Amino acid sequence: MALIAMKCPSCGADVEMDDSRDFGFCTYCGTKVMQDKMVVEHRGNVKIDNSEYVQKFLQNARRAKQKEDWEETEKYYNLVEQNDPTNIEAIFYSSYGKAKMALIEKDIFKREQCFKVLTNCVSIIDDNYSPEKADEEEKIIKEIAEDVFKMISGGFVFTEWKNQYGGVERTTKDKTYQLFIALAVTFEESIRNIIAKDNRKYLHEILIREFTLLCRVDYISTIAKERYRIKIIKEHEEIQKIDPTHIVPEADSIKIGTKNEGCYVATAVYGSYDCPQVWTLRRYRDMKLSATWQGRLFIKTYYAVSPTIVKWFGETEWFNRMWRGKLDRMVERLRAEGFESTPYEDRKW
Repeated sequence: MALIAMKCPSCGADVEMDDSRDFGFCTYCGTKVMQDKMVVEHRGNVKIDNSEYVQKFLQNARRAKQKEDWEETEKYYNLVEQNDPTNIEAIFYSSYGKAKMALIEKDIFKREQCFKVLTNCVSIIDDNYSPEKADEEEKIIKEIAEDVFKMISGGFVFTEWKNQYGGVERTTKDKTYQLFIALAVTFEESIRNIIAKDNRKYLHEILIREFTLLCRVDYISTIAKERYRIKIIKEHEEIQKIDPTHIVPEADSIKIGTKNEGCYVATAVYGSYDCPQVWTLRRYRDMKLSATWQGRLFIKTYYAVSPTIVKWFGETEWFNRMWRGKLDRMVERLRAEGFESTPYEDRKW
């Protein structure tokens, strides 16, 4: 059977005709389609309006993403991209789901491949940016930025090889951090290319957020953090050119993060002191728990005993399995109460 340019009325994918040419089957969803219900591309160019399919697929894709069903997310965003190849939301999220799934698997080679695809997708977002759809694109780019930031500051599964004395000889953790850095660098380049096309204030604000985050995560060197601090000032200066009322901060006011002591259990479970879940828990500690003497007593007691517990058991599977569900539910409840999951600077304890 030959594949000809016919579209499925259910999903918009290609239809493959049977030998009789009386009906065909959708190559994606399997729907049987009679010839009179198919759109056939005759000689010359026939423009097919797939906007209805695109909107339906987008709704399904966003619903799957909200549920963190990454396989369905990838499936529907791939369909969007097939019908609308310049859709930057689909370009990014069609590969984002696989990268998310790769973070909870131990196969570092698979993770590297998934991140390579994601990084390549990020690198072409600027090519498909349309200034004519600036308001629509702004919403999507802000959402993409939020998910990039969560990814490069979030936790992941990693493997360690220890010697007979318990010291770590080798780990896959650093390889994943290199993937995060490559993604962050590519995202910055893509945003700068969009600025060259359409210089808008929010794009500089996104870069400031990215650089601020990179100044706080543990895996960025102090020298690199100093460079990001300079970049933050430059982006503020660019905003001032757009908005003369904008105040450029002093360089000394931009703090370079050093890992604070605290939230030991959550840090062990989520893999980072600077990730959305731990930011929420740190806000709860500083803003609510510390407001009462009972809360302050708990904090002091917790800080006295938790480092030892984490030192002995923090890298065991049963420890992470026992605490992950409890912490996830607590974080979800705290977010419902209004505690944010954005980058946070601790109170001093």
